[in-house]
Amino acid sequence: MTEIDIEGMSVADLERLRDAINQRLLELRYSNRHSLPELLRMLEDLKVTLTDQGKEWRSLERWQWMDGKIRFWLNPTDQLRYQSGWYTIDELMLWARGSGPVLVPEDEDEIAEEPWTDVGGVRIRWLPDGSMERL
Repeated sequence: MTEIDIEGMSVADLERLRDAINQRLLELRYSNRHSLPELLRMLEDLKVTLTDQGKEWRSLERWQWMDGKIRFWLNPTDQLRYQSGWYTIDELMLWARGSGPVLVPEDEDEIAEEPWTDVGGVRIRWLPDGSMERL
């Protein structure tokens, strides 16, 4: 086992350590198929981890059987970064790790297709509604 001196760690380092510990505990506790009561307990543990990470939601309580799996309804507060939808516990655990289908994908191709135009020294880009955005 590695000894960690937490006295000399910054707040950011301690938060990263806490997140890593929470995620590892979830992985160790819940690595097999589970019954509904186990999944509900896992969800409660996962909510603590997500809350520690500053991730918030309007709804993460409802569940239903879909496509052969139990899925949970997530309605995140920050919908610019996270998508609402029905997710498995594994997909929600990926969210806690900063990846997976909960994250809104970055659309780099769309940005590249919409170039800015220089008009009289002012950069503009036409928006879908016909208006323009100035930079």
